[in-house]
Amino acid sequence: MIMVRGLTCRLGRFRLHPVDLDLAPGDYWILLGPTGSGKSILLSLLAGLIRPDGGQILKDGVDVTCLAPENRRFSMMVQDFALFPHLTVFENIAFPLRIRRRKDVRQAVQDVASRMGIVHLLDRGVEDLSGGEKQRVALARALVIPPDLLLLDEPLSALDQMTRRELMEELRRVHRTTPIPVLHVTHDFDEGMTLGNRMAVIHQGKILQQGTPEQLSLHPATPLVAAFVGIRNIFQGTLVKEGGKILFRKGGLAFEVPAVRPGKGVVALSSEDLVLSLAPMASSARNTLRGVVREIRPRLPLMDILLEVDQWFLTATVTRETVQEMHIRPGLSLFITFKVASVRVFETD
Repeated sequence: MIMVRGLTCRLGRFRLHPVDLDLAPGDYWILLGPTGSGKSILLSLLAGLIRPDGGQILKDGVDVTCLAPENRRFSMMVQDFALFPHLTVFENIAFPLRIRRRKDVRQAVQDVASRMGIVHLLDRGVEDLSGGEKQRVALARALVIPPDLLLLDEPLSALDQMTRRELMEELRRVHRTTPIPVLHVTHDFDEGMTLGNRMAVIHQGKILQQGTPEQLSLHPATPLVAAFVGIRNIFQGTLVKEGGKILFRKGGLAFEVPAVRPGKGVVALSSEDLVLSLAPMASSARNTLRGVVREIRPRLPLMDILLEVDQWFLTATVTRETVQEMHIRPGLSLFITFKVASVRVFETD
């Protein structure tokens, strides 16, 4: 068990506020946040590359906060893989073993290369490898000495879509067969949902929320968390009480929301919660709007439909079959139905 308690750091004008995380065996943590939010700094603190200003890093109850990187058995894989261009694949993977003067270098490299499916690359130089091959070599180097924590800094961001999918499956396979905790930094929520069973959102050096991906998706703590977990429709407006109901209003856009205090507020509505129809639907959902299709955006295997409603835009996500069956096209008028309970409300007063 890796426990992070009150970890802080100040670098120039940037401040990492106290961070608490529990990284248990079998956990695959996803750390989401915009550029400059502190994601990579937190990984560097855990790896021992930066000294914190305060707080502790505990490994099985032992304080390792001030240990040198090579003494804490944490492995880190960075975004550009940081392979040594003058060394072969074998020599790159063997590098951590040689630093520690291990005697079983050849067998250990062969074993991890076999697991990664790259035995045939061992004698090659790394300069001629594809992005996916380099990623596997970097991962093999991180795992050649079984670590107590694996740190991944945007490991998939530099890869094409097909290679990303293949390597996400590779990371899932490695995690299933290796029970070490993982902390994976990314700005891609879909990537996080595919890989992670735990998730945290960081912004301006603060952890805004942590929990399971489902908890953050269903119950985001702030509008920023809602945006980072993929909720497309976020509006700031006014919450008013009318006829015993609370309505959200923004210009000509109005719909019922769960009971909250009247005042200023922000609402978030997932694109997956919007149901489109050619005629009004008979259902228990109490919100029905009418919009005009402005754009159809493929998001395989689904489709995003951009609709204009009283000069405001909503995005609905539907299947390709729905687009074909309803003959959805730009300019088509559609009814948009959604439940009151599906609206997340954030009071700002």
